[in-house]
Amino acid sequence: MNDIRRLKEQQREKHPGFAPYLECMTRSLFTGLATFCLGFSSTYFLQKLVSKRLPYRLQTSILISTLVATGAAYKVTADRTSSCQAGWMAAEGKFTALSNVEEGGEEDGRQELS
Repeated sequence: MNDIRRLKEQQREKHPGFAPYLECMTRSLFTGLATFCLGFSSTYFLQKLVSKRLPYRLQTSILISTLVATGAAYKVTADRTSSCQAGWMAAEGKFTALSNVEEGGEEDGRQELS
């Protein structure tokens, strides 16, 4: 088993934003897992409520519930992990949205024509 506390201590000097990044990623992944569980169960039970009107079998309703839950969980996890990565880059002082402006460049990379 990995010792997360020891890893945080080792990286504290080199990367001061590592501990918040690790916590943010953990929250993101568990949020995605919770989204999958809630999405699957709500879709499945919604299909069970209207099962008399739906023309497909149990295996199909499980497949549909799985696909809906997977899509929702992927979207939530991808959005949250990208915000964690942006926070990590900002904590490291690299690749922020303002780094180009601070260096004196144009905001979006375009140059004005005279």
